[in-house]
Amino acid sequence: MIVIGHSAIEFDKFTKIESINDISNTKANEVVWFNSNIDNAYHIAKHCAKNDISYAILVHSLNDVVIFANLDVKFIMIREKNLVENAQKVANEYFFDSKILYIINDESSIENLALLGIDGVIFNDILK
Repeated sequence: MIVIGHSAIEFDKFTKIESINDISNTKANEVVWFNSNIDNAYHIAKHCAKNDISYAILVHSLNDVVIFANLDVKFIMIREKNLVENAQKVANEYFFDSKILYIINDESSIENLALLGIDGVIFNDILK
């Protein structure tokens, strides 16, 4: 299980972006992330995939999970518990390269998510 944002574990910085131009203000070892519901999300995703830029996407539907997995996203981040469980089932069925991450506020839910077989967790604090 991947754990991103815990104080005991090193992790790459996650930087929120809203446009391709924002990527130029990031460092090579940072993971850029954006919300799937912004107007230019597909355009940014295609740019990242084409230029081998590690990126994460915050999704709100199973449709988004499937589409962005096909756009070489590294991490698919989800806030809704029902969606994360269904997304993980689909990811397992189709052998996604992308990892499903559930956004958490503290480590108390890690054990339950591990038992559900979720790929990983990411702490909400590092996404601000």
